[in-house]
Amino acid sequence: MAIVMTLTYLHVSTAQAEIYGQIESLRWLPGVSVAIATIDPEARADGLSEEAVRTAVELILRSSGIRILTNSERITTPSKPYLYVNIIPVKSKGMSSYALSVSVYLRQYVSLVHRPQHTMLATTWQIAYAVQAGSERLEELASHDIEPAIEDFANDFLTVIRDRALLLYKQYL
Repeated sequence: MAIVMTLTYLHVSTAQAEIYGQIESLRWLPGVSVAIATIDPEARADGLSEEAVRTAVELILRSSGIRILTNSERITTPSKPYLYVNIIPVKSKGMSSYALSVSVYLRQYVSLVHRPQHTMLATTWQIAYAVQAGSERLEELASHDIEPAIEDFANDFLTVIRDRALLLYKQYL
């Protein structure tokens, strides 16, 4: 019993540290650009499109107050941050339903602690889950089923902005 409790505690502590690290990676970002992975042609024919996904993602981000960087703004930002949304649909054989893997990643350039002059592209925030959807409902996926992931990202982003605003406010007191 003690071993199980210890392992559970260590697992929770590791997860909390990982979540904190993900949130911290958003601090000081001016915004993000959005990249959508190419949608499978069969799913596209059933109504799921990159444009619909992009529109839904950008709408959620903008309504949360997160700036969408243009490509030229992203390139001039030191970390070149972009939110990458990848939806992998797998249609059930002989059925009209899909199993979808939904992944959202914040990708940005980072540097190594022991070699700060060396930068590389890395995923610093991510969430992934699976969704079941019928072919007739695939069009709704763009706005409905990816919303929780984008809202999680927006909440984490806004958390560090709120913390930054509070810090700046305290400096002026």
